[in-house]
Amino acid sequence: MPPEKKTEQDVTGETKPSVKSLRTYQGDVEEAVQKNSFSATTILVAEQKRKEENPETIDTPEDARDRNKFFAMAGGILLILGVLTVASIYYIKSREEIAVLEQTKTLMSFSREKLMPVTDLTRDEFIDSILTEKRAFDLPVNSVLYINVVDKLNKPESIDTLLSLLGPQMPSALKRAFEKEYMLGVYSFEANEPFIILKTKDFPSSYSGMLKWEENMVFDIGRLFSVPEGTAGFVDEAFRNKDLRVLKNDNKKTVLLYSFIDKNTLIITANENVLMAIISKYTVSGQIR
Repeated sequence: MPPEKKTEQDVTGETKPSVKSLRTYQGDVEEAVQKNSFSATTILVAEQKRKEENPETIDTPEDARDRNKFFAMAGGILLILGVLTVASIYYIKSREEIAVLEQTKTLMSFSREKLMPVTDLTRDEFIDSILTEKRAFDLPVNSVLYINVVDKLNKPESIDTLLSLLGPQMPSALKRAFEKEYMLGVYSFEANEPFIILKTKDFPSSYSGMLKWEENMVFDIGRLFSVPEGTAGFVDEAFRNKDLRVLKNDNKKTVLLYSFIDKNTLIITANENVLMAIISKYTVSGQIR
């Protein structure tokens, strides 16, 4: 008789069945081969097919380099765009500053500029044009409309041309006493009022010449300042430490005045309050020495 297989006994003397070896991947493969008659070659082919159908995405060094190149290019583009944006803003701001510097130079800062060619205008047409701008000026109080009197090429007209239009009866000596710089405009105050700023190189001649011009000043520029006909003559007046020559209507209201606010500057306008407002802005502009 064949010898009986021995069984293991536990400490209690009970018999235990034999323990099968631990399962391994190799064992499973061998068992599958035995049960299904698979060969090792068949298994390898199947495994290769599975990998081809479901490839694993594993970054290669080339992929990593391509990705790094992409991010580097994207970062470079963003950097260039940032630099261009900053440069554009700087350029625009600099152009704005240049535009301010290139703004028409005149004796006082202004809010709006109106080019007014006068080459083909008669004296009455010129005054009518100024009055039209006066009525149309719609900026807030303390705003200044600069009426830039120009020729056909939009270049500033000479002081001689301006005075020939505004003061045809102005004494010749007075005309010669004025510098080439001048400013004609409208000041927005309680109402829109015209003003004229003239620079003089000879204060004594200018002062005596203005006294002589008083006889015809209303005829020359009275309509520009809406001075009623038949208004009495000029009188001396002091207003806030400024000496004025003032023309008043029948109601004792000032309708025209002029003042040498310093030895080189003459202002002609409609009333004392407008004069003080112009002096204030003129001072801020750094013109009074």
